[in-house]
Amino acid sequence: ELKRFCFCHVLPLLPIPDSLPISPDDGEHADIYKLRIRVRGNLEWAPPRPQIIFNIHPPPKRKIVVAKQNYRCAGCGTRIDPDYIKRLRYCEYLGRYFCQCCHENAQVVVPGRILMKWDFSKYYVSNFARDLLTKIAGDPLFNPNDINSGLYKKVKALESVRILRMQLFHMKTLFRTCRFSKEVLEQFDFLPCHLTEDLHLFSLNDLLSVRNGELAPRMKELLKLGTVHVAGCVLCQAKGFVCEFCGNEKDIIFPFQLSKCQRCEDCHACYHRVCFRATKDCPRCQRLAERRERMARRNMEQQEDEGGGT
Repeated sequence: ELKRFCFCHVLPLLPIPDSLPISPDDGEHADIYKLRIRVRGNLEWAPPRPQIIFNIHPPPKRKIVVAKQNYRCAGCGTRIDPDYIKRLRYCEYLGRYFCQCCHENAQVVVPGRILMKWDFSKYYVSNFARDLLTKIAGDPLFNPNDINSGLYKKVKALESVRILRMQLFHMKTLFRTCRFSKEVLEQFDFLPCHLTEDLHLFSLNDLLSVRNGELAPRMKELLKLGTVHVAGCVLCQAKGFVCEFCGNEKDIIFPFQLSKCQRCEDCHACYHRVCFRATKDCPRCQRLAERRERMARRNMEQQEDEGGGT
């Protein structure tokens, strides 16, 4: 009975497939396959993958690119006779050629051209690329600082947004520790969260907003609102910094005040920019270093005492 019980509860094996993927050009019903199905891939062809492309493709050489595609459409795998390759359409995003069914001459902005040349012209892309770029338009996937850091210097509007993001980033960090800033924090929600929680990530929609001049005014208005709150909030004022160089206790400084505040990259203490330029050494870093030295010396003395006692 135990054996029968165990046997009855064994999960059944998956059935052996009764068919295998084949090329659309082979087999008895090849013509039907071409009309009714799209094979997901074979030894000569594979469908395009959803991928984020940051670079600009070199000028295409039709014969070479199509030959690398084994004379097949990059989208559906349909074989193309060499005499008809001029009918194929080039996708500026994927850098491949597609048949007219997979490429309907849709035009969109191409991320690589925006990040490399600040070029917002619309280029012809395949249906697959059009759908992909439409789907990810709001996703923060592009970091100009890693891909093309020179773009900030080249585009003043982008540099202005970068500075505003840095200010809002520090301001939001401060507000998260203040129980009186709930209403102000709610205003931050009207911007995509990555714009105030990261310093460099952009979505395609963000880059378009920068180019159209729509993003910077919204960020400036939010920064102005936050500055008013900090000036009148007791808790926020208590979390500000007093410059150790000049000791001016009446002038409380905050990390988001980039025009007059210099922040130490190591210990994150804040000083007046003018005062910090006068000397290269951070007082707080010096104190921390001296404290570490004292602790190390004390530990060595304790070890020596213990060793001498034994």
